[in-house]
Amino acid sequence: MKRNWFALLVIVALAGMLPACTHLNSGTRSSDAPQSGTVLRAIQGVKDQSAPDSHVVIFTVGVQQEGRNLVLTGAVDRAEVKAEILKAVERTGLKAADRITLPPAEELEDEVWGIASLSVANGREKPEHSAEMGTQILLGQVVKVWNRAGRWFLVQSADGYLAWLEKGTFVPCTKEQVQVWNNASLLFVTVYEDLILERPEAGAQPVSDVVMGDLVKKNSEAGNWFAVELPDGRTGFLPKPSAENYVAWKQARRATPENIERTARMFLGRPYLWGGNSPKGMDCSGFTKLTFLLNGIDLDRNASEQARQGMEVPLDPDLRELKKGDLLFFGARSRGDKPEKVSHVAIYLGEKLFIQSSERVRVNSLDPNSPIADHHFIQTLLHARRVLPGL
Repeated sequence: MKRNWFALLVIVALAGMLPACTHLNSGTRSSDAPQSGTVLRAIQGVKDQSAPDSHVVIFTVGVQQEGRNLVLTGAVDRAEVKAEILKAVERTGLKAADRITLPPAEELEDEVWGIASLSVANGREKPEHSAEMGTQILLGQVVKVWNRAGRWFLVQSADGYLAWLEKGTFVPCTKEQVQVWNNASLLFVTVYEDLILERPEAGAQPVSDVVMGDLVKKNSEAGNWFAVELPDGRTGFLPKPSAENYVAWKQARRATPENIERTARMFLGRPYLWGGNSPKGMDCSGFTKLTFLLNGIDLDRNASEQARQGMEVPLDPDLRELKKGDLLFFGARSRGDKPEKVSHVAIYLGEKLFIQSSERVRVNSLDPNSPIADHHFIQTLLHARRVLPGL
């Protein structure tokens, strides 16, 4: 006897992106079954309230019909969200067996944390190399590990972004091992890029590359070199001018408008890279994120998420309220039943100038009469937000 079954999924959106820097949610497969459709709508209601941005929240709840029985499948990352789903389904008057799980996956055991072990670990939207890159995790940064699919691990970065890292790009570890790493004498890489070498001499064989923003452990000093260790245990030597003590570096950060502009201009000409947030290449929100990180301010990953940080700055026709260091957001205005969609972010420099990563990191103007006017972004400017303190 054949078994009829079908799945209706509300899937974690680790797949597409909008043009520029905002990512799309996966589609929902539909069915003609009215009971499953009713349950799916109840689940969607919870998702809309509790997990509107599935790049930062795990919500893979679905409905299967097994014979005459409905079964809830998938996972959510919070027990209270699971409880809300069960209540919502109960209110429909229908019964459904509960197979919703709470990650992390049991097979991970105690190793539900990780530390990036490459200069830049590329986080994919799906567990495969052909998938789009969603974000990058810099060397030494800690991630939460939620699940595994073969050689790929679903991780969540410190800014909350969910992505898949391949085995070998990070070190799985326990909470205690993360604490040991965080309490170690860490160095912060302050140059665009450099090499960790096997011996403290120019021309020695490289162990790893490093880029600005990476963290390595300092074991000792040897003349003009730091003896360093990577999270995966590899050791080598890094020139002293390329890094600073991480704690001292953080304490010295001053997030002033002038420092933001100075840092942003350091990246002029660097290539646009979808999903990038490192000196090797950056998308629009990766550029703003890295610029503010280097000045001691943590921004969320996507333009649509950064658009909820800080405080709103009103946009008058002459942009009088804007100040250097404000974030500018661009996209599509709401039309009919289509909501507004933020898809690009840039940094305001004053005098109607702004700096952005679009094609490359470049300076443009919001003045339509300027020779460097960007007419597309003039027409699609939506909002401005202020995240710098004291302005």
